[in-house]
Amino acid sequence: MRTNRLLIAPLTAAAALGVAAPSLAADFAVDVKNYEFTPKTQQIAVGDSVTWTLTDGGHSVTSRPNQPQKFDSTVLDKGKSFKLTFTRPGKYQYYCIPHQDFMKGTLVVGEDTVKKTVGVVTAKVKGATAAIGFKLNEAAVVTLKLKGAKKKTVKTKRLKAGKQKIVVKGLKAGSYSGTLTLSDDFDHVTTKKKSFKVK
Repeated sequence: MRTNRLLIAPLTAAAALGVAAPSLAADFAVDVKNYEFTPKTQQIAVGDSVTWTLTDGGHSVTSRPNQPQKFDSTVLDKGKSFKLTFTRPGKYQYYCIPHQDFMKGTLVVGEDTVKKTVGVVTAKVKGATAAIGFKLNEAAVVTLKLKGAKKKTVKTKRLKAGKQKIVVKGLKAGSYSGTLTLSDDFDHVTTKKKSFKVK
């Protein structure tokens, strides 16, 4: 009987602490009025939420392409709100669809903890096709520019961390210099060069 009491006491205390523990996540407010998001730039932590409230109607809260999280409130009426919890770090650019030329906002979620976006870059050539391989240490949008016997530019969508490659076909014989430009989720830009020959 005494053994059971000794086991139950710590479990009961742990459960009570778990229920009483406050949540560390915060909820930030962005006001949508006078054709502006206020504040225009907001720094938050991963796990925090943002609520956009429309003082004026006829606006949306829509993420730009290639963001770590996609979101779109659709066009909302006056007094409506849109709430989103951010679970992935990064620099988020968003806009209002009906007024996208000038109505824009930025959220910086968490911190960029990866110092080196990309590792070793390789080039494998077979006939008129070259495969540029690389390992991403974090997600990034990648642009490959080739100079040489034939100029070529290839831009990817947001690629996940891990082994990736860009395949370029129809190359002429000759020497090539390839430049990889990588933009991570915080818009930090890195470049890497790789040369190869097509016979």
